[in-house]
Amino acid sequence: MITTIERKREKMTTKTKKESDFARQMRKNSYILSVMVKKNFKAQYRNSILGVLWTVLNPLLNMIVLSLVFSKLFGRADNFLKYPIYLFCGNLIFNMMRQITNQSLNCLVSNAGLIKKVKISYAVFPLSNMFTALVNFGVAFIALLVVMLIVGQPFKWTIILTIIILPAVLLFSVGIGFVLSSMFVFFRDIKHLYEVFLTLWMYLTPIFYTADRLESETVATVIGINPMTHYVEFFRSLVGGVIPGGVELLICYAWGIGMAILGYMIFRMNRRKYILYI
Repeated sequence: MITTIERKREKMTTKTKKESDFARQMRKNSYILSVMVKKNFKAQYRNSILGVLWTVLNPLLNMIVLSLVFSKLFGRADNFLKYPIYLFCGNLIFNMMRQITNQSLNCLVSNAGLIKKVKISYAVFPLSNMFTALVNFGVAFIALLVVMLIVGQPFKWTIILTIIILPAVLLFSVGIGFVLSSMFVFFRDIKHLYEVFLTLWMYLTPIFYTADRLESETVATVIGINPMTHYVEFFRSLVGGVIPGGVELLICYAWGIGMAILGYMIFRMNRRKYILYI
């Protein structure tokens, strides 16, 4: 009887100890994650006179340039969005994905010193890029509101529902980030290949044109399958005062959750090899 009680106590003690270790590790990773986000944000604007203002100026200047170049060619946007806002919304969503994936490429290699010195979850590094991009999106979103005011775009309450689509975009982007960061450890040329792929991806996403103007059915089909098309159009609809259907939301989250799971599985599968190659 006493032996049984002692065994139960030992099991409870072991379980409590494991839970304590897990909680301690989670606190440690959370702290490091917050530090990494601050580090990424500061490094992004190091030695820059305007600093964080570039988060606002970058999409703003891109919008102005693209508006001047393409307004005559592709000036007819959606019925509920003016062309500058149409451009701004597309750039805002696509650039968030671009930032997360680009910065995740070499996040393990560039932090090799920290990885070799401190026992830390490797996933912290791609995740820190995701949260940094989210902060930048928040700042650029304020610029979008200002531009809407300037060009006379009506404000709709549906813009608040942006918080519904953001998690899907973030999950999709960080999933790609997991894959890229894992591949970059073993294959450094992936950086140059991905730059070319990003350019192609941008042109296959209706950022400065409308998909209904395409004459090629094949290209239109590819653009329709493109997950970034769904994210961009969903965000534009909310800004324009239209709530997309449940099917569209399901497609967005299916891409996001699916890519996040796939990316993390690939990332975790190779985690024991990273230390040997970075």
